Amino acid sequence: MKFVRLFVVSLLLVPLNALGGTGAKLYNEFMDSDALYPDPEWQEYIDDLGQKLLSHSKDRGKQYHFFVLDNPEINAFATADAYIFVNRGLLAYMGSEDQLAAVVGHEIAHIVARHPDKRRAHGILGDSIGIIALALTGRWELMEAADAATRTMIMGYGREHELEADEIGAQIMARAGYNPLATIEAVHVLKDQELFAMDVANQPRSYHGLFATHPQNDKRLHEVVSYALDMLPEIMAEPSDRFWEMIDGLSYGSDSTVGINTDNVFYDKTLRIAVEFPKAWDVSFNRQKVVGVAPNGESEALLSVSRITPEDWVDYSDFLKNTLHVTNITSESTLDIPGCCQVHIADLAVDGTTKKRSLIGLRIKGSDVFVIQGEAGPRGNSDDLLVDMKSTLAGIRNLQVADMKKAKTKRIKVIVAKPGDTYKKLADQSSLRNYPEETLRLINGHHPHSEPRAGDKIKIVQ
Repeated sequence: MKFVRLFVVSLLLVPLNALGGTGAKLYNEFMDSDALYPDPEWQEYIDDLGQKLLSHSKDRGKQYHFFVLDNPEINAFATADAYIFVNRGLLAYMGSEDQLAAVVGHEIAHIVARHPDKRRAHGILGDSIGIIALALTGRWELMEAADAATRTMIMGYGREHELEADEIGAQIMARAGYNPLATIEAVHVLKDQELFAMDVANQPRSYHGLFATHPQNDKRLHEVVSYALDMLPEIMAEPSDRFWEMIDGLSYGSDSTVGINTDNVFYDKTLRIAVEFPKAWDVSFNRQKVVGVAPNGESEALLSVSRITPEDWVDYSDFLKNTLHVTNITSESTLDIPGCCQVHIADLAVDGTTKKRSLIGLRIKGSDVFVIQGEAGPRGNSDDLLVDMKSTLAGIRNLQVADMKKAKTKRIKVIVAKPGDTYKKLADQSSLRNYPEETLRLINGHHPHSEPRAGDKIKIVQ
């Protein structure tokens, strides 16, 4: 049976050049970029779920395609030619198949209501590289450069269209035997994640669907969901354990598309580069930058690395002033690092702050400019910061096979909570490095203060 399942999924993963729409083009680009989540059972599962929901919609009998992208960002989107892509990162936050059905049903509803057509999203592939990179990496400098149709598809269709998708999606899932109240649960879970990411982790909003236009207690959302309850079938199927079987072992975080090893190196599979920070530094990643923190914390030193692809290039000073809009430069110089490359480093004014030194460094690699911002805090050393800046600029290199062998992938493990389990205790045993206790609460729908109940299935990260 396992062979048959893999064979069926493999039929889905073939080039679809015969179909020329946006979704087909994206699919082929994702295939070429190894961007689909490399687990055929997940691809089969999301397709089974999507087809089941589709059969209870006005588009029943039409051809839809459902795929999981190997992307840690919390998002899902639909195209006019009926391709629905769900990011792996969103799956980790779902607490039941009903909640996942709410997300997929919402995306089906956008197509049923012809929202992509109404916003002319079918024309976004004029520059396919931009949308592919945006969908794969979630890099917001690409979002800012994208055209209006691209931003609409990734970020949402506006309040009225999103509410219409909520209403249609709730009705679809109810007819398919899923509890539409799970829509409210998904809103709460994803809204908590969004607020935490913005307020604590300093990351921008991600998923456009379901909650993007809703406060947590949106009256109209509750009304459309309650209305859909009347459409539930008289006899409900018994809940399946398949969802929890699928969640167990799911890749978590950035490690599948980009990897952070246990030491001081950040790996980006999409860009095929590695960034090496000084020894013993702690490395983390968000959509905008890679951050390295010195062993004694930010009060000692901090380096952040971001990447920009400029349209035009004049020189280093022009880039600092006219592209990055840096206005507090006190001195700057271009130097050669032996055996590596040419870099440019500028000192920035720190008057009136507790910083001992502030630097910004530039390195050109291919068509990209890597920008490193560095600060020596009150417990840091200004000379050490310059040394660390140079070593990190030199530590940007092409990805090697040996690098990827070192990178470790975090995965979700499903356990049954025991009496006395707390998220603090579970976080102490987790491989999560940033906000482990808060993250476990978030992915289990228990933010901000709830604890696991004995006997419940919960997700941890190993």
